Amino acid sequence: MRQYELMMILDSGLSDTDRDALISEIETEIKATGATIASADHPGERQLAYRIHGSKTGYYLLYILDRDGGDWIHITNTFNIKTSIWRFMFSRIDE
Repeated sequence: MRQYELMMILDSGLSDTDRDALISEIETEIKATGATIASADHPGERQLAYRIHGSKTGYYLLYILDRDGGDWIHITNTFNIKTSIWRFMFSRIDE
C-alpha cells in the first residue's frame, strides 16, 4: 500500500455549516476512490502567501491517504469543478 499526502485550501468565506458539508463531501469522494484516510488534520484558517480570489486567508486541510496504486484523475476532475476548493495537491510519500 502506498501513502499519499493531500493538501487543500478551501474558501475561508464559507460558513461553518457549508465548510463542514464540503469537508464531508471531500472525505466521501476520497473513500470512493478506494483510498483510506490514515490521518486528517485541519489546521484551519491561515494566511496565504499570495491572494486567491482576492482573499488573504484560506482554510487548510491536510490528509494522509493509504491506497493501492491507481491514479487520481477522477477525483482531481471532481475537485476542479468545486469552486469552494481553491487549491489542492496530491504528493506520494516515499517510504
